[in-house]
Amino acid sequence: MDNSVGKAQNLKKRYYVDKPGTEIKKQNRLIWAKARSVMEAGNYKYRKYGEKVRIKWSLFGLLIRIFGVLLKLTPFFKKGFANAQNIVLNKVDLYFDDLPAGFEGYTILHMTDLHLDSLPEMDKKICEKIDGLKVDLCVLTGDYRVGTRGGFKKILDMLHQIVPCIQQRDGIMAVLGNHDTCAMVEPFEMAGITMLVNETIDIDRGGSRISVTGLDDPYYYYGEQSLQALKESPEGFKIALVHAPSLFDLAADNGYSLYLTGHTHGGQICLPGGIPVIRHLRYGKKYYRGVWHYAEMTGYTGQGVGVVGIPVRFNTQSEITLLRLHRKK
Repeated sequence: MDNSVGKAQNLKKRYYVDKPGTEIKKQNRLIWAKARSVMEAGNYKYRKYGEKVRIKWSLFGLLIRIFGVLLKLTPFFKKGFANAQNIVLNKVDLYFDDLPAGFEGYTILHMTDLHLDSLPEMDKKICEKIDGLKVDLCVLTGDYRVGTRGGFKKILDMLHQIVPCIQQRDGIMAVLGNHDTCAMVEPFEMAGITMLVNETIDIDRGGSRISVTGLDDPYYYYGEQSLQALKESPEGFKIALVHAPSLFDLAADNGYSLYLTGHTHGGQICLPGGIPVIRHLRYGKKYYRGVWHYAEMTGYTGQGVGVVGIPVRFNTQSEITLLRLHRKK
């Protein structure tokens, strides 16, 4: 077994097998899985503040397909396709008043919206981009496939190629996105990824501790368990992993210092100057890309590794992010 896979599995055991209260967590997961499967089958969007909206993709999908066909008749498609395949490693330094001393310089590899079946050989491209990169933690914030329904064996096979390429010290943690299904949790964990389903994990380093909370997707599948997970998290420096920026206010209200997210693709197709045509956000629209701040919390919205809809990018980047955390002096 590869070293990185072994470490991730050990991390999973430490928090899900040996930690007190495991039976309660198992029950909570069963309750969540049942509710999530009903939402998936019903084809509804469940958003915070009690909103429930029927998903209407037929017209939008038709318009996207028409635009895609027309775009292929122009020289812009080739350029946009090349842009999408050019994955960039962005390095970002973030500074905090409350970062524990033991975590000065802590590195987090953040990948979001991988959509592994969106472009040719995405697994190889990702492995090439992170080759030789050693980090403390890797986090994945959802959307691993292009479709929202059907099987996912193809992307699971690709994920098995990517996991051994990630050289990490404290494991790989992940949450689900709106393109994902609750059925992914078990096979992802078998692949060496610690799935956080409205759960919190503590990481210790030299007598210091930080906590990482992972929530279910709030764009389609928001539930009260997400809010409960935020409220029940311990005091101290806390990181929230959420597929979409939508829960920025709830995370800040519950004392989170860092919010890592994606979903927007940075707009994917933007006007000159990076102005997005579509953000796919109802809440937190201005937090659609890069570093942002809300109250005392810092956020980072990744532009996505893959693409969705039309396999092109204009005025955005396909992005993997290396975050380095620092204490403010």
